[in-house]
Amino acid sequence: MKITPSKLRDFFNSPESYGSVLLHGSDYSRMSMYTQKILDRINRNGEFVIHKMEFLKANRDPEQLLVSLMTVPMFGQKPLVLLTDAKDMLSADLKTIMAGIDTQHCYVIIQARELSGASTLKSYYNNHKIFAAVGCYKEEDVGFIVADFLAKHEISYEHSTFKLLCTTLKHSAAGIQPELEKLLLYLGEKKSLSTEDVQKSLSTDVDPALDDICVAIADGNLEDVLKCADTLMQHRISPILAIRSSLKYFMQLEYLLRAAQNQVSIDNALKALQPPVFFRLIPKLKRNAASVSYRTLQVILRRLLEAEMQCKLSDATQEVVFKYLMCSLAAFVKRAEGKQLHQCAHHSL
Repeated sequence: MKITPSKLRDFFNSPESYGSVLLHGSDYSRMSMYTQKILDRINRNGEFVIHKMEFLKANRDPEQLLVSLMTVPMFGQKPLVLLTDAKDMLSADLKTIMAGIDTQHCYVIIQARELSGASTLKSYYNNHKIFAAVGCYKEEDVGFIVADFLAKHEISYEHSTFKLLCTTLKHSAAGIQPELEKLLLYLGEKKSLSTEDVQKSLSTDVDPALDDICVAIADGNLEDVLKCADTLMQHRISPILAIRSSLKYFMQLEYLLRAAQNQVSIDNALKALQPPVFFRLIPKLKRNAASVSYRTLQVILRRLLEAEMQCKLSDATQEVVFKYLMCSLAAFVKRAEGKQLHQCAHHSL
């Protein structure tokens, strides 16, 4: 069954009752945190022994998984199997084994990156009567995680402070758990959280490289695109998140160009954007609005949408596909805008 954000609290109160869970999505920090919360809850009495296995191996040779699930280790501990790096397809043999597991005596956690809409693995878990499917995405509400963390450490707060903290974490490029730990270190022995604590301990803007790669693409600057892509990958930013962040930037740019076509000044158009544009981006958006044609922008948006699907479906690693696609976009913009400038110069002669 699909566990929506509003049902997460109930799920984490009793994950053992589901027998198995699929954690999928682009936010690996959240996935790691969810995995640990499940392990802490299920294995609080030391009943389980943990086996780790690659999903592809279990998918090709389900008997290996069956051995792990059926083996009763010394001291009567139950097997808890963690299947990592899962892909879209669930083999018929593995499906049969999953359907036959005794949820009273074993537990299976599957971790998957972004899964496509056609994923048989995701469909199986979403529609199962007992097993759970939990999405791990940056854009999803973080309220439950934050409230749970603050309650665990007995930290009090006002509603406005809690709202600011959730918004800050949701738009941060850093992982939720490291940021919360950073906040805890900042508070020290203090057991009440203020707005000032949030503002001083956590950054409120996303990693500048997420914005800078968009500007580099719009400038047709291949060298800067490569630098930004490397920075994002070094900081383990999900390629899907980077693509979606790029889509947001270019949709803002598209709005500015449409506004200009309707005789609206760029300053008034910028003021109308929601959520408001971060101040460091305003001059860059203005420059790109003047340098990129509407036709070129439409191609960029279309290719970014295609890029997300290619990252999800490609056999190559998402990081390799992402870097190639971003560089291809920058090269396209350089050719397109260079050609347009050449044509303008030719007509002026």
